[in-house]
Amino acid sequence: MSRKTKSGQEKKAKTPEKREFRYAMMAAFPGHGHGDLAGAYPAVCLGMILHTPGTEPGPAALRAIQPAFERGLVKDLFCADRGITQAKPHNLHLQLLKLGLNAVKHYNDDKVDRQGEFRGMQLIGGEFYCPLMPTSLVTAGATYIDSRTDEDRAHALNLIQSRKDYQAKIKEYGPAGDQRRQCPALGPHATVTCYRRPQPRPSTVVDLDAPTVRTPAALPTIPRPKRDTPVYPDICRGKSITVPGTVLAKWRQKYPLFTPLWQEAWSGLRSQNEGGNGNLKKSALDSIDNPQLRLPHGRVAQTLLNAVIIFVANLRAIRRFLRDQGIQPRKASTQSAATQAGDPSDPPPAPLPTEQVEPPPRE
Repeated sequence: MSRKTKSGQEKKAKTPEKREFRYAMMAAFPGHGHGDLAGAYPAVCLGMILHTPGTEPGPAALRAIQPAFERGLVKDLFCADRGITQAKPHNLHLQLLKLGLNAVKHYNDDKVDRQGEFRGMQLIGGEFYCPLMPTSLVTAGATYIDSRTDEDRAHALNLIQSRKDYQAKIKEYGPAGDQRRQCPALGPHATVTCYRRPQPRPSTVVDLDAPTVRTPAALPTIPRPKRDTPVYPDICRGKSITVPGTVLAKWRQKYPLFTPLWQEAWSGLRSQNEGGNGNLKKSALDSIDNPQLRLPHGRVAQTLLNAVIIFVANLRAIRRFLRDQGIQPRKASTQSAATQAGDPSDPPPAPLPTEQVEPPPRE
């Protein structure tokens, strides 16, 4: 007999849940963050690793780029989608610093402006700025995202460019990503004037017709707020402070967010990445996401089958690139039929080169 509940209804048998075992693939593609060089080579897959979805993406990304990095094909810049910012710093971001790679990052909408603070400096868009930077400049990232017209976007980009005057100056680079920073109002090359850094300033005649001439009188001035803190932070009191590379490594990047250099690097690298992914997912060709091409189960079997599919896709990408560039494949030279292999007059065959010819570095 079936067991009844207090309400008198029979307890329904639980239907077995259907479980699916899936793998996520992390693939590495070449890219270039500087203008026209982004299309100077085919978008082939340089490395691949299968991992469990939802797990830590940092180690998977490092294993994917490891073969290309060991061959000198990865240099300077590393770019991934927004999900890579969820990786733990010691698993990815600090490891990239040890390899000498600078990450080009994008953030979620709630992190596009302020990502943290260190000894008074505020990290905005991946760069450290003065703690008294105007609010309109602090929120310029959100203004750019929320803009709907070209005029609004241009205004937001001008605000983002104006942040440069308030950027904490880098005095010295140290090991493991360490940096020695200085207040932007200090030194002979100060970019702002601040009441917290009083300096004698002679009167100067400012030429309004030449706004590019930055005299001390023409620098942006930080006004005193109505409610000022009695104790100033370290960046406002000391001559310089050292920022360890481990501080906010998850958010820091070489090019501040939405600046022209960042947009050039991000658009170039991401377009190459998406183009490579598109080549692997073409249904008419390789279709790496088609499970019918990978019937055997298991991570090892799936890895081997994906490796074969990627090899064929890379070969097609290289041939397509050569065809589009008008490059003819080199034909193997053959000996003349009149010359015999055993003729003593034949010159000895040239030895094979022992040095490994390394291709030019890619970003």
